[in-house]
Amino acid sequence: MNDMKMQIELEKKFLIEYPKLNLIIQKYSVTEYEIEQIYLLSETGSRRIRKRKNGENTVYIETVKVRINGSKCYEYERELSAEEYENCKSDADPKKAPVYKTRYVFLYKNKIMELDVYPFWKDKAVLEIELESEEDEYFIPEEITVIEDVSNDSKYKNAQLASALKNGKI
Repeated sequence: MNDMKMQIELEKKFLIEYPKLNLIIQKYSVTEYEIEQIYLLSETGSRRIRKRKNGENTVYIETVKVRINGSKCYEYERELSAEEYENCKSDADPKKAPVYKTRYVFLYKNKIMELDVYPFWKDKAVLEIELESEEDEYFIPEEITVIEDVSNDSKYKNAQLASALKNGKI
């Protein structure tokens, strides 16, 4: 992890009803990403590689997350080349399937909203709100209906979704 940049990630995570994407895209300045996420074998926290595509632009990132609590973790990241990304796939965790999702990123009341839509769910999605502190105030856009706060529910972490997908539990 020597060449990785470390930061503390703090976010709230909500299970939401499947969003009205057209309405959200019309109302907010949305950036859309197609994401492929592959979990790797790791002895320290959760290790993954991600291919994030926006139009013709593709970025490859390796991330190691060491959980502090449900909504807070140390996050180490570094950008990869396409070749490094492909080479890392040989370390893929055989107990986890790749996770594919479309992420819609937009700003709402000065907070970054990340709305993740997965191909295996037709009735729900996930909304993450990036926070600067645990006391940070946030608001949820009126177009989004929250089912529940899953910030501390590990079954909605992408690593757990990858395991559930591999085991046919989704």
